[in-house]
Amino acid sequence: MIGRGLAFVALIVFCSAQLDKFRWPRWEERTIDCTSSGRRDACTLIARNAKVERDPVKYKCRREPMPKTDWNKLAKSPTRLACPIGCEPDADLSVIQKKPANNTLCQKYYTYGKYRDHNEGEWYLWLTEPCVANLTTHCRFKDIPLYNSGSAPESAS
Repeated sequence: MIGRGLAFVALIVFCSAQLDKFRWPRWEERTIDCTSSGRRDACTLIARNAKVERDPVKYKCRREPMPKTDWNKLAKSPTRLACPIGCEPDADLSVIQKKPANNTLCQKYYTYGKYRDHNEGEWYLWLTEPCVANLTTHCRFKDIPLYNSGSAPESAS
């Protein structure tokens, strides 16, 4: 009986330590606006309500080779435009939404998508001709503690 009691106490201590490490997810929207300027390759990062302000001037898109695969016949260009979005390397990304949504020239995985550059530790949204659109995703940060101020809630007495 004492052994079970000690095991229970050990379990409670272990679980309490794990709860201190637990973080709730927080989502931040990221959009690359590639239609407002009317110029080719002139996309702007929009990061409304970012916890850490993102200066669009520091997030410049780049032209890079479009990976070639036999299954991708929709990409009409040997290059793609890749735009950094300012999500931390360990953040997860949600699905990508395109605007206008009825743009048939933009097909996910074929003419637009996302990737993480492991060398830079940066997430990118990319698009290639014939796709021209605004792309939006959300970065998931795990940084909201389970308890405020690092303290556990008071027990009811």
